[in-house]
Amino acid sequence: MKQTLFLCCLAACVASPTVFANDLFAQQTEELGQFYAGFSLLKSEAECTYEGVACDSTGYKLGTGYKFNENFAVEGGYYDLFSNDGMSPTTLKKSAVNASGLALSTIGTYSADGKSSLSGRVGFMAWDTKGNTDGVLVKGMSGTDILLGVGGGYKLNDQWQVRGEYEHVGGDLEANVYSVGTTLSTL
Repeated sequence: MKQTLFLCCLAACVASPTVFANDLFAQQTEELGQFYAGFSLLKSEAECTYEGVACDSTGYKLGTGYKFNENFAVEGGYYDLFSNDGMSPTTLKKSAVNASGLALSTIGTYSADGKSSLSGRVGFMAWDTKGNTDGVLVKGMSGTDILLGVGGGYKLNDQWQVRGEYEHVGGDLEANVYSVGTTLSTL
């Protein structure tokens, strides 16, 4: 699985400059790019448990990026991946698990009609998880994994867009993230 994800990322990184170079240079003379910021609510499904508490949860993500043109953007974001608590069946104490991450990715977008669009994401996420029992930190992990995603969006006007995405953090964390939210672009 890790080898497949690595090969997909490598192929996307190698292909991205070639695929988008023509559009990038063609747009330079017409107009400058756009900065944007966004907020999304998310549902995560992670393959982990801590003291019987599942890592699946709801959360949010905040992102900001720069669109070089209609087809290519770079985005960074903060993900509140999961925060869940419950009673441990083994120790009968209150246990909690949470995780967050910082991501950097490139996004390729295709729009046939100028309003609706499909997108793909390739990047990396640096994440941190913590498990505690009765408020005392017992276990923590961190790492950096590959971030892959697909999504769709709809422009409400020149500044506002709604979008939904499916993202997969692959590697040590192994989490699926489903999100829906909005972005605001500069003029």
